[in-house]
Amino acid sequence: MDKEKRCKKFPAELTSRRYIWVLALLLLPCVNATCFGQTVRIRIVNVANESPVKKQRVSVSGIGGKEETLEEAIRKLITKPTTPDLRLVTDAQGEAQFELPKTAPAYFYVRAELSGPVWDCTCMVRVSTEDVMQKGFTVSSPYDEGSRSKPSIQANPGEVLFRLRPTPWWVRVVWPLLR
Repeated sequence: MDKEKRCKKFPAELTSRRYIWVLALLLLPCVNATCFGQTVRIRIVNVANESPVKKQRVSVSGIGGKEETLEEAIRKLITKPTTPDLRLVTDAQGEAQFELPKTAPAYFYVRAELSGPVWDCTCMVRVSTEDVMQKGFTVSSPYDEGSRSKPSIQANPGEVLFRLRPTPWWVRVVWPLLR
């Protein structure tokens, strides 16, 4: 009799294990993505003609493993010589990419190093990792702030987008006098 009970009980245990495995496989995509290394894309676009801005240097700080204050990040990215955690250059599509560490920081800092007379942008931002990965982050130049229309170029999830407009011609003429 004991042998019959064991034989009947075994298939029930086996099916319950199958249900556990099926449930685990179904829930696997729901695991928080911050547990894995993620790619962040930095894109620089000229909104005047919607073209990519290529061959521009981009510095990233705050991903080196220790938390930084805003002052420390500014010191690393602005004072000479700069000492960012990562230096990148935009490609022909105006993009640069990097991998976040396995334990992603809550915030990181991005600075697009643009030439002064052509682009008017401080272009250093503190970015929330969660916001970037969920909905993207957009930085607009001061000359772009005045346009009231909805921007045609939007940041995608996992992307930091710099929307830049070239400085007016008269600023470029006066620029050497301002230095």
